[in-house]
Amino acid sequence: MKNFKGFFKNISIISISLLVISSIIFFLTPKIKISPAFPFILVFMYLTTILIFKLLAKSMENRLSKFANAYMLVNFGKLVIFSIIIVVYAVLNKEDAISFMLTFFIYYFILTIFEVFALLRLKS
Repeated sequence: MKNFKGFFKNISIISISLLVISSIIFFLTPKIKISPAFPFILVFMYLTTILIFKLLAKSMENRLSKFANAYMLVNFGKLVIFSIIIVVYAVLNKEDAISFMLTFFIYYFILTIFEVFALLRLKS
Protein backbone atom coordinates (compact mmCIF):
# COMPACT_ATOMS: atom_id res chain seq x y z
CA MET A 1 0.00 0.00 0.00
CA LYS A 2 2.97 2.30 0.62
CA ASN A 3 3.91 1.95 -3.05
CA PHE A 4 0.39 2.93 -4.06
CA LYS A 5 0.57 6.10 -1.96
CA GLY A 6 3.83 7.03 -3.68
CA PHE A 7 2.30 6.29 -7.07
CA PHE A 8 -0.80 8.32 -6.21
CA LYS A 9 1.32 11.29 -5.11
CA ASN A 10 3.52 11.18 -8.22
CA ILE A 11 0.66 10.69 -10.68
CA SER A 12 -1.14 13.62 -9.04
CA ILE A 13 1.93 15.84 -9.43
CA ILE A 14 2.32 14.82 -13.08
CA SER A 15 -1.38 15.41 -13.79
CA ILE A 16 -1.41 18.82 -12.12
CA SER A 17 1.72 19.75 -14.08
CA LEU A 18 0.04 18.65 -17.31
CA LEU A 19 -3.04 20.68 -16.39
CA VAL A 20 -0.96 23.82 -15.76
CA ILE A 21 1.08 23.39 -18.95
CA SER A 22 -2.05 22.66 -21.01
CA SER A 23 -3.84 25.69 -19.56
CA ILE A 24 -0.90 27.95 -20.40
CA ILE A 25 -0.79 26.59 -23.95
CA PHE A 26 -4.57 26.81 -24.36
CA PHE A 27 -4.93 30.39 -23.12
CA LEU A 28 -1.62 32.01 -24.12
CA THR A 29 -0.72 30.37 -27.42
CA PRO A 30 -3.85 30.07 -29.55
CA LYS A 31 -1.80 29.00 -32.59
CA ILE A 32 -1.12 25.68 -30.87
CA LYS A 33 -4.41 23.84 -31.10
CA ILE A 34 -5.23 22.00 -27.90
CA SER A 35 -8.69 20.55 -27.38
CA PRO A 36 -10.99 22.60 -25.15
CA ALA A 37 -11.90 19.24 -23.59
CA PHE A 38 -8.37 18.87 -22.17
CA PRO A 39 -9.41 19.11 -18.48
CA PHE A 40 -11.93 16.30 -18.98
CA ILE A 41 -9.43 14.17 -20.89
CA LEU A 42 -6.87 14.66 -18.15
CA VAL A 43 -9.25 13.79 -15.31
CA PHE A 44 -10.42 10.70 -17.21
CA MET A 45 -6.84 9.58 -17.92
CA TYR A 46 -5.81 10.29 -14.32
CA LEU A 47 -8.61 8.18 -12.84
CA THR A 48 -8.13 5.41 -15.40
CA THR A 49 -4.39 5.22 -14.74
CA ILE A 50 -4.94 4.98 -10.98
CA LEU A 51 -7.52 2.22 -11.40
CA ILE A 52 -5.37 0.24 -13.82
CA PHE A 53 -2.26 0.59 -11.66
CA LYS A 54 -4.17 -0.69 -8.65
CA LEU A 55 -5.47 -3.69 -10.61
CA LEU A 56 -2.05 -4.51 -12.05
CA ALA A 57 -0.26 -4.05 -8.73
CA LYS A 58 -2.71 -6.48 -7.14
CA SER A 59 -2.15 -9.04 -9.90
CA MET A 60 1.61 -8.67 -9.42
CA GLU A 61 1.28 -10.20 -5.95
CA ASN A 62 0.48 -13.57 -7.57
CA ARG A 63 2.40 -15.55 -10.17
CA LEU A 64 4.26 -13.71 -12.91
CA SER A 65 2.16 -15.42 -15.58
CA LYS A 66 -1.02 -14.07 -13.98
CA PHE A 67 0.45 -10.56 -14.01
CA ALA A 68 1.50 -10.91 -17.67
CA ASN A 69 -2.00 -12.04 -18.64
CA ALA A 70 -3.61 -9.26 -16.62
CA TYR A 71 -1.26 -6.65 -18.11
CA MET A 72 -1.99 -7.70 -21.68
CA LEU A 73 -5.74 -7.97 -21.09
CA VAL A 74 -5.96 -4.62 -19.30
CA ASN A 75 -3.95 -2.81 -21.96
CA PHE A 76 -6.00 -4.35 -24.77
CA GLY A 77 -9.21 -3.29 -23.01
CA LYS A 78 -7.82 0.17 -22.39
CA LEU A 79 -6.92 0.62 -26.06
CA VAL A 80 -10.36 -0.54 -27.19
CA ILE A 81 -12.18 1.76 -24.76
CA PHE A 82 -9.93 4.72 -25.56
CA SER A 83 -10.38 4.14 -29.30
CA ILE A 84 -14.16 4.09 -28.91
CA ILE A 85 -14.06 7.34 -26.92
CA ILE A 86 -11.87 9.02 -29.54
CA VAL A 87 -14.04 7.87 -32.46
CA VAL A 88 -17.31 8.88 -30.77
CA TYR A 89 -15.90 12.30 -29.86
CA ALA A 90 -14.53 12.76 -33.39
CA VAL A 91 -17.90 11.92 -34.94
CA LEU A 92 -19.79 14.25 -32.61
CA ASN A 93 -17.25 17.12 -32.75
CA LYS A 94 -15.68 17.09 -36.20
CA GLU A 95 -14.11 20.54 -35.84
CA ASP A 96 -12.20 19.52 -32.69
CA ALA A 97 -11.41 15.92 -33.69
CA ILE A 98 -7.72 16.29 -34.54
CA SER A 99 -6.79 18.43 -31.55
CA PHE A 100 -8.77 16.06 -29.28
CA MET A 101 -6.89 13.05 -30.65
CA LEU A 102 -3.51 14.73 -30.27
CA THR A 103 -4.27 15.93 -26.75
CA PHE A 104 -5.58 12.49 -25.78
CA PHE A 105 -2.51 10.75 -27.26
CA ILE A 106 -0.03 13.06 -25.53
CA TYR A 107 -1.69 12.53 -22.14
CA TYR A 108 -1.93 8.78 -22.80
CA PHE A 109 1.74 8.57 -23.74
CA ILE A 110 2.99 10.51 -20.70
CA LEU A 111 0.78 8.74 -18.16
CA THR A 112 1.44 5.28 -19.63
CA ILE A 113 5.21 5.79 -19.48
CA PHE A 114 4.88 6.79 -15.84
CA GLU A 115 2.63 3.79 -15.13
CA VAL A 116 5.10 1.34 -16.70
CA PHE A 117 8.03 2.76 -14.73
CA ALA A 118 5.98 2.61 -11.52
CA LEU A 119 5.12 -1.04 -12.19
CA LEU A 120 8.77 -1.83 -12.85
CA ARG A 121 9.74 -0.16 -9.57
CA LEU A 122 7.04 -2.12 -7.80
CA LYS A 123 8.36 -5.39 -9.20
CA SER A 124 11.92 -4.84 -8.01
